[in-house]
Amino acid sequence: MTRRLLLLRHAEAASPPGGDFSEQADLARPLTAEGRLAATRCGAWLRAHALAPDLILCSPARRTRETLAGLEPFQPPPARPTQFCPDIYEAPPSALLERIRQTPADARTVLLVGHNPGISALARWLDDQADVLDQGFATASLAVFHMWGSEIANDASRWDQCDEKSLTLDTFARP
Repeated sequence: MTRRLLLLRHAEAASPPGGDFSEQADLARPLTAEGRLAATRCGAWLRAHALAPDLILCSPARRTRETLAGLEPFQPPPARPTQFCPDIYEAPPSALLERIRQTPADARTVLLVGHNPGISALARWLDDQADVLDQGFATASLAVFHMWGSEIANDASRWDQCDEKSLTLDTFARP
């Protein structure tokens, strides 16, 4: 079974209340009605493409949690509990990559739910030949990568070796 990385930017969130741009207010921003619908569409798209994560890495922000809730149920359900990782919130690509590299070797499909600009910059870095990523990583955009060599019988690929040479973009979708 191929090793896959799914990068999902959270769905559309409400503006900060009263122009409060503090971290606390930003973390508490909920999805809009359109954002909830977009999250549901992303979940349907993942199910239609048989992409169920073994492990979910999610920012603790309300909008990422609500996006994740809109994706469910996964069939089969993830083998591990969802990890809500504070280091994903407002993370640069290097921090996101470091989080991915900590993934246990037995996880085959990993879903990371996060924020821009980190998600889009990481996707672009992982496959700088994927011109489709030039259109931007709008809310509720999803990039599906596969790891080279992970589909062969003697799979020696591991998440701790993940870099720009090991992953290739399969699909970029805005369900």
